[in-house]
Amino acid sequence: MEPDLRNIRIVLVEPQGAFNIGSVVRVMKNMGLSDLALVNPADFKNDEAYKGSVGARDVLNSALVFSCIEDAVNDTHIVVGVTRRAGRSRRIFCDVEELPERIFPVLPEGKAAVLFGREDNGLSTKETDLCNILVNIPANESFPSLNLSHAVAVVGYKLFTYAMVCRVPGILNPAPNTEIEGLLDYMEYIFSDMGFFSKGTSDYVIPLFRRIFGRALLDDEEIKNLTHIFHRFHGLYKRKGAE
Repeated sequence: MEPDLRNIRIVLVEPQGAFNIGSVVRVMKNMGLSDLALVNPADFKNDEAYKGSVGARDVLNSALVFSCIEDAVNDTHIVVGVTRRAGRSRRIFCDVEELPERIFPVLPEGKAAVLFGREDNGLSTKETDLCNILVNIPANESFPSLNLSHAVAVVGYKLFTYAMVCRVPGILNPAPNTEIEGLLDYMEYIFSDMGFFSKGTSDYVIPLFRRIFGRALLDDEEIKNLTHIFHRFHGLYKRKGAE
């Protein structure tokens, strides 16, 4: 099945300039993207934003507004964060060239969210922990920070051109993000109840599993099986402790 670019949601986290939002909307329409979500944005229903959007007012006017990232990605199946900063909890899993191969298998049947951070300081570590995949856009080391609309343009171009030349087999029943987060919450409860978390451990264990599950592109049946496995695992632990 052919991947549907309408199943890619561009998420801007706390965008600070109306003109920047308008510019993002314009480049989205250039690249066949139409699903825009804004998390705590600056006012964007004004002349400045419309000036930036030029012929893409329809995308701007249909933008969804949310108060938190979790709500913005709630109905998606894989969450991608675009960041230039790496670190112990910010392992860059792919550069932008590889991104289409990572997310297109889910698009015929599911949705992907691509997160872009604030114009001045990008995504926080807490926000990147919500992502299954982190993506880097290579740039000049002496000046690596891209304008928000330029970053969206680079990502959008890679997705658009890949879609034009590829046919990707879809996943039969991709698990929505809500089910994955439900499994992660259950795992966190089990690990906590077992006393597994030592100081600092909880900060990376669940984000680690989130990234693993994201790369695996779990389907509904796999979510059910993993939930059952952890349920059995927890039950055995309880019974052993009672002996």
